[in-house]
Amino acid sequence: MVQNCSILVLELGIGILNDNKELILSKRFDDPVISYRAIKNGDYSEILEFIDSLRSFKNIFSNDEGLVFQLRNLGLDIYFMKEEHLKDIIENKLRYLILCKFSSNESDAIQSLRKFAIDFSSINVKNISQKLDLHVIQSINSLDELDKIINVIGSRMREWYGLHFPEMDHLIQNISTYAQIIRIAGKRENIVLDLLTNLGVEERRAEMIVDASKRSKGGDITDENLLIIKKLADEVINQTELRKILTIHVDSTMETIAPNVKDLLTASVGARIIAKAGSINKLAIMPASTIQILGAEKALFRALKTGARPPKHGILFQHPIIHSAPKWQRGKIARAVAAKVAIAARVDVYRNAEKVPILLETLNNRIMEIQQKYKEPTPKYIQNERQSRDRDRDSRPDHRYPPRRGGGFGSKYARKGGKKKNKRRFRD
Repeated sequence: MVQNCSILVLELGIGILNDNKELILSKRFDDPVISYRAIKNGDYSEILEFIDSLRSFKNIFSNDEGLVFQLRNLGLDIYFMKEEHLKDIIENKLRYLILCKFSSNESDAIQSLRKFAIDFSSINVKNISQKLDLHVIQSINSLDELDKIINVIGSRMREWYGLHFPEMDHLIQNISTYAQIIRIAGKRENIVLDLLTNLGVEERRAEMIVDASKRSKGGDITDENLLIIKKLADEVINQTELRKILTIHVDSTMETIAPNVKDLLTASVGARIIAKAGSINKLAIMPASTIQILGAEKALFRALKTGARPPKHGILFQHPIIHSAPKWQRGKIARAVAAKVAIAARVDVYRNAEKVPILLETLNNRIMEIQQKYKEPTPKYIQNERQSRDRDRDSRPDHRYPPRRGGGFGSKYARKGGKKKNKRRFRD
């Protein structure tokens, strides 16, 4: 054993220095970005060719923790550098690049590091942007915005066409069917039984619509106004078709990146949870208590500030089981669902989306147990609800005797007016 040495993993290559900071061996990367990323991801194939040369040294130090672990498994006596040595490498990066013969001078080293930083950032941005969970977030956000657009345009279309045929508004609830009737028939006189049945309207309801069109109290409509309403109907139909495409896309993508979360929450609710968390990786490191209240942050901070009862659920309330459960069961079911979602997200991330059916089975058993055990509200729940109602009632202003502006006895306006009148009478 001769002496100690240091292995430096730098952006442009690998250098081996002795105790006097003299170069022993060095290797410049052919493609610095790819090689450096490979080393940081645990691929040390480019360093293995130095193994035989390193065995002659007594102690070896390195600035890369992964490399220390890898070479220690190969039988080398290697240690991670001390903090002051690491700080020296960072502060004098240009000098070490020149010392390892990766650059000829400081100007060349600065240019090489600048190019490396730009290429490295570009690859990172590209890799992050092509992650499927980010596309799921965009898809589910687009789906929610499409719902708002369809509701706004559909409401305007119904109200406008209702001037011509108001009776159809309460007979057809489906906005897409309503829009198709307008696009195909136009005026109410053209609405016939065959048209409605072809659009999927049940026969009895279709007969009611045809009968209503004959005795409608709505006014006539001009061709110009009808043309604009048809344009609105076309837009509703197109947006509805786009919504169906997005729904299928969200379902298929969730099956690819998070099948366990999808099984527990359904595709749409699972996608909204991922969107609120920021990514599937961020969801995987969240505790169950945080997942349970995702989407209810305002209520949580209000509870922390005022001392009110904290929220039991956030986005999880959209889950069919929680939404349909009695109020006294929702908190317990939401807690059980959040606990399983935390496990499912970690399985999806760290086991490459391996499907684990036992998670859903265990959750269903737990929900059945809650439903059987808490069929009726507990006395504690009833007491808390009563206290909550009393607290809300006490915090609200008393509206039984609203003050009359400028009039009633005790009103500030009356008091002010009275003083003014007294002053006027005294002056007179």
